[in-house]
Formats: sequence, C-alpha cells, structure tokens
Amino acid sequence: MPNPDTYYGVNTIPAVAWALDLYREHGGRLKDQRVVELILPAGQHKQMMRSLGNHEIAVWLSDNTVWVRARCTHSKNCRTNSERIDGRDRERLKALPWDETDQRAFFPAMRKWLMRLEPDFVLFVRALNTVCNRRVRLPLTTKYGKTFNEFNEYRSTRWPKDVTPQDKDRFLEALLLRVAFWIGAAAEVGALLAD
Repeated sequence: MPNPDTYYGVNTIPAVAWALDLYREHGGRLKDQRVVELILPAGQHKQMMRSLGNHEIAVWLSDNTVWVRARCTHSKNCRTNSERIDGRDRERLKALPWDETDQRAFFPAMRKWLMRLEPDFVLFVRALNTVCNRRVRLPLTTKYGKTFNEFNEYRSTRWPKDVTPQDKDRFLEALLLRVAFWIGAAAEVGALLAD
C-alpha cells in the first residue's frame, strides 16, 4: 500500500484551504454561487465480484471552509463513507481512499474546481506562495539533501519556460503540482508546521 503522505490530495488540499483563508483575510472574493463540488472517482463498490456503485471523494467549499469526504453511491453503510473533514486537516485526509483515485487526473480537476470559484488569480497565487512558506520550516532540506530557502526557489526549479501567468490554466496546474511536492517533501523530513 502506498504511503498516504505521498498522495496529491493529502498535500494539495490543505495548502489550498490555507491559501483561501489568507486570500479572504486580504479582501479576496469568490464567485457568489451555489456549492461547487469536485468529485474524484475512488473505485467501485463491489459485492461478490459485481460492481454495484461507485466510491468517490468529494471536495467542496461551504461557509468559507474547504470540506472533504469519501462516500459510496451504493450504500450508506459502506465503510468507505466518512464524515466531512476540514480540508486544513492533513492528518485526517490521509485516511480517505486516495489509492483508488486517478492521481494523474487530480491536478486538472483541482484546477478546474478552483477556476470555477473565480478567485482574483494574482491574489490567490500570492496566497498559495505565502502559505507554502509559512507552513514549512525554512530553509527546507529535502530527504535527498537539497536545500531551498523558500517555496519560490523550489517552484522555479525545472519550471517549464512556456508556462506563464497569461495561460492561467497551465500556470495554476503547474503551481499546484509543485505545491503538492513541496508540502510532501516538508512532511517527509518533519518540517511541516502545524497550526
């Protein structure tokens, strides 16, 4: 079984939740609309080798909080079902069935979800950069011995030259990928700071 510390959702969702908190503290607004859910397929509900329903992980924003829960579309008694979890709680997120999700599809889905919230792009990116620095003990020395003084230095390493802020979708997706690896690298060496 893979290490839950390596799942993209476990490392990205808390950073996004922290960034949205900071974003709102500095006057950032989100689109005023009904709850927008991000649904991540997380396998099938099977009994006697038959698929009866789907398992999924839902992410949504409500009352200025990012919430996450696992659910089964077939049975309320399925052990996959979970209570809603505050997206800031990385430790509790680890218990969800991330191993059944398509990790490659995570970042495009997360980017689409964030863009549907219609944040001020520049302010949100700044908030994401800021929480990546605030939530990690700096300088960060990874388990491979590389030292980074701040997140932007880590983010800039091997950053594709053709990905610019003008292409918001590609830029945000590339940034979220690096956020996931940054938070995961900090967690591996005990440099991730708690609330």
